[in-house]
Amino acid sequence: MPNPQRPALLTMPGYGGTLAAVRCLGRAGIPVTVASVAAGQPAAWSRWTTRRVACPPPADPQRFMDWLLRFGEAEPGHVLYPTCDDLAYLFAQRAAEIGSSFLAYQPPLPTLVALLDKKSLLCAATRAGIESPATWFPEDDHALEGIAREARFPLLIKPRTQVLWPTLHKGTRVDRPADLVWAYAAYMRARRHSPVLLAERPELARPMLQQYHADAEEHIESVTGFIDASGEIFVARGAIKVLQQPRRVGIGVCFEDAPLDPAAARAVAALCRDTGYFGVFEAEFIRSRDRLLLIDFNPRYYNQMAFEIARGLPLPLLVHAAACGDRTWLRALASRARTAAPEGGAHAYCHRFALAIMVGAQRLSGRMGAGHARRWRSWYARNIHTYVVDPAFDAEDLLPGVLATGREMSQAIRHPRAFFRSMVMNE
Repeated sequence: MPNPQRPALLTMPGYGGTLAAVRCLGRAGIPVTVASVAAGQPAAWSRWTTRRVACPPPADPQRFMDWLLRFGEAEPGHVLYPTCDDLAYLFAQRAAEIGSSFLAYQPPLPTLVALLDKKSLLCAATRAGIESPATWFPEDDHALEGIAREARFPLLIKPRTQVLWPTLHKGTRVDRPADLVWAYAAYMRARRHSPVLLAERPELARPMLQQYHADAEEHIESVTGFIDASGEIFVARGAIKVLQQPRRVGIGVCFEDAPLDPAAARAVAALCRDTGYFGVFEAEFIRSRDRLLLIDFNPRYYNQMAFEIARGLPLPLLVHAAACGDRTWLRALASRARTAAPEGGAHAYCHRFALAIMVGAQRLSGRMGAGHARRWRSWYARNIHTYVVDPAFDAEDLLPGVLATGREMSQAIRHPRAFFRSMVMNE
């Protein structure tokens, strides 16, 4: 059983993974402190949140880390775990200081860099026997011209890392070789990493190019789970992302349960062991005929984590037990997770508010045909009769769902152009 004397500190309470962790830990009797940048963040107002504190935004790394270290000195002993790529990187960068005050289950910085930089990630994946889509890392316009002559189009322009990336934009599609050079230049002008990151790693400034696979719009397979520092304890689940927003490259809206692919699970475990990674992970693959191609690896809590928790894989508890050094509890949690049945028969995940707005808005704009809209309404109606996991709404914890809906409506009003491009025009 968890030790009630070891509280948890969680950040980014507007994020689905944070809310999932708050609920999982709180239900287990673990006190949870939530650090929030602004008022009204969903996870901060969960019934399972023990205390709320104010903090600077993680987008301002120096101020945020100064605050975090002061908090740790004043209240040592909290379990700390990252809720985004930025924090995974920053916590590893300041691991010695964090370790003096917090219980952090934190791989070393070279491991995090190897996984968060797509160039080194794909190299590590190759060593582990994992394939990936055709990918290029152009160093100049001359290299771009060569890629335009040789590559199969469409291509995606994507950031080489999401660390300290000031937007949720995940990629831009280029359909013709003649458009590649100017589209790449426009992408670089419009989107830049934080100067703090580029001062340390200037090579990350240039985006990558990756072959576009149309099937990935509605079929991205994932292996999610936990591996401990010894590499011996490994538990995982399989899922398929069937809808994302925007639909070409975006954040997951709908997922379905899927049997865990044993070969993919072994490959992900090999990748973790090769890089020295331990903790929670989400590995994403696209399927090209009978080949699974790795496109991303998230070494931290992730957005749809509530789906795994509902399917008997309590990832925040595994982290908590490991951070506290309680091997008996950790082994017991892993053993139960391997045989657990989904809670209430859960076999689908759906961000219901996003799905409703997305289908309605894109139907009106003509970006989604009538047949496609009927398909997604039918998908929801079919799955709601069993048990659909929602990132925000929970019958035992209603206020975060209300706040999440209000927050999304407020963001649409404050940033109408971004809402129009993403939700209405599917761009």
